[in-house]
Amino acid sequence: MRKSLSSSTLLLLLSVSPGFAAVSGDIAAGKVKAPMCAGCHGAKGIGVSAEFPNLAGQKAGYLSKQLRAFRDGSRVEPTMKAMASTLSDADIANLAAYFSSLERSPMAVAGTAPAVTGQPTAKEFPQTTFITMKKSGTVETFPDEIVWPGGANMLYDAVTPDGSRLLATSPSSNTVTVFDTASGGQLAVIPVGKAPKGVKVTPDGRFAWVSNQGSGDLSVIDLVSLKVIDTIRVEAGPHNARFTRDGKLAYVTLQGGAGLAVVDTATRKMIRVIPIPGITGPHNLDLSQDEKTAFVRDFVHHVAVLDIASGKVRKVITVGNGHGGIDVFPDGRYAVTAAIGDDVVTVIDTQTLETRDIKVGNGPHGVRASRDGRWIYVTLTKDNQVVVIDADTLQVVKRIEVGKFPFWVALPGNP
Repeated sequence: MRKSLSSSTLLLLLSVSPGFAAVSGDIAAGKVKAPMCAGCHGAKGIGVSAEFPNLAGQKAGYLSKQLRAFRDGSRVEPTMKAMASTLSDADIANLAAYFSSLERSPMAVAGTAPAVTGQPTAKEFPQTTFITMKKSGTVETFPDEIVWPGGANMLYDAVTPDGSRLLATSPSSNTVTVFDTASGGQLAVIPVGKAPKGVKVTPDGRFAWVSNQGSGDLSVIDLVSLKVIDTIRVEAGPHNARFTRDGKLAYVTLQGGAGLAVVDTATRKMIRVIPIPGITGPHNLDLSQDEKTAFVRDFVHHVAVLDIASGKVRKVITVGNGHGGIDVFPDGRYAVTAAIGDDVVTVIDTQTLETRDIKVGNGPHGVRASRDGRWIYVTLTKDNQVVVIDADTLQVVKRIEVGKFPFWVALPGNP
């Protein structure tokens, strides 16, 4: 049986860095804090994919050193900077103690989500729906289940308003692939900035904006020439965007921690940053039906309900562990968010802000409602499934086996 490190051992390990006051780690306190790490490093310290290192069983001194490096900026990565900036010395010691106490290869735990299986039909997918498969490097269409080959690590995707083209980001190659939705053929592979994440198409269908998290900017792609025609500087860690219906403004989550960027689409300039206290690493967002409220999902387990005009946070809602997508229904009644480090999606009543968790399976990330608001689609990154939820009963009605690491959902009529 693995033994946890003693307080004296932790004290010695944590005192190896010059200028750092030794703090004895508390495993129980670290466990309480650990959900903030689950989005990348898993609920039990095992990375959710190969790009994220395992923390379970790692030496406490090493973990402490790396967290301090991210916090003070000597090791640079926008997401980790945002995470570590919120940590005190005691938090760091406690997290190090907790993760070092875990088994390196924990036994898998059987899921308890409803075992409803089946094939997709036109009833549940009234519009053609496109889902990226990160590890497979493909896009899969529903209900037809046609697989299109794409680039490495297909991540976020977006479809044009007329449904004729699909764009998908590939952060490992710093590119965006453009597909012809009629044939599934690739029209172009377009170089963009570093580590592109979210991609969104303007309401008029003329341009696509790509959030380059690694280079701190947005690439603007002309969808006629299929070339980048402009680059917009923003604050650190832009992750995803949402346009207003009139196309005049874009709101961009800044996972580096600054908040929500407001960009004038005519001048292509950032005109404002709205801080969002109470959340860590703004990740994805959507707008209320009247576009006065932003629902901002963070990297840990929160959704901030932000009044855009005043810049005030109405409420911070605790949801599932880890990061995930968030979608406000086209009719505005619900906002639903996923949690990659958990097994639930959370449905938020946009009027009362009351919540309900739905157990779906392991590693939910992408989430989208159908255009008519009848169905909710959820990608399960660990179970390699797509779940369909009946939006009237809020019950899982179908689980569909798909490719490896289904990530994001795009469909016409719900950008």
